Amino acid sequence: MNKSHTGATAWTAASSPAPNLTINLDRLLEDRYSCRSFEHKRAISLHCLELLLSAAAKAPSACNLQPYHFEVITGESLARVERLRNFYGASALIIGSFDPQNPGYVSAQGQEFRLFDLGLALMTIALKATELGLDSCFIGSLPVKELKATLKLTTDPVIALALGYPAADAAPSENHELRRTGAKLYTIYD
Repeated sequence: MNKSHTGATAWTAASSPAPNLTINLDRLLEDRYSCRSFEHKRAISLHCLELLLSAAAKAPSACNLQPYHFEVITGESLARVERLRNFYGASALIIGSFDPQNPGYVSAQGQEFRLFDLGLALMTIALKATELGLDSCFIGSLPVKELKATLKLTTDPVIALALGYPAADAAPSENHELRRTGAKLYTIYD
């Protein structure tokens, strides 16, 4: 049977474990947006960057293989790559690439999960950044060859996450509030 479902199911003790009320995921999801205007001169502390990467280590991945590697770019290195592409004045850039020694999980049908795994890890970083008062912007259009040469990377950059404190004029784009919901977004089969 095919049914559209538009409301949330109420939590009951019989249906699932008790929710953790100290974390408000809905609030994090609502507050996170693609920031395109950062306070360039306001640095992110090393401790804060370590918290973000620690969160990435806890992200789910197929068979927990974590087939990715992150390059954290700040300071002078970031100034050099800013000449290659606009990173919106971010204070830090986390570049995600694939670990050449770890292909990740590949199903019996040949489906690779590493891109999905990388996306989950970076989304975990983005949500943790929001929790810490930072903003972020996913950047998929990267000058791969130039980044590799400039930073002397041994792997190909796949995606970047620009991070920083939002500038005073930072705001979500007009499309931020557009959300597909209900039957336009999902179908429930019972």
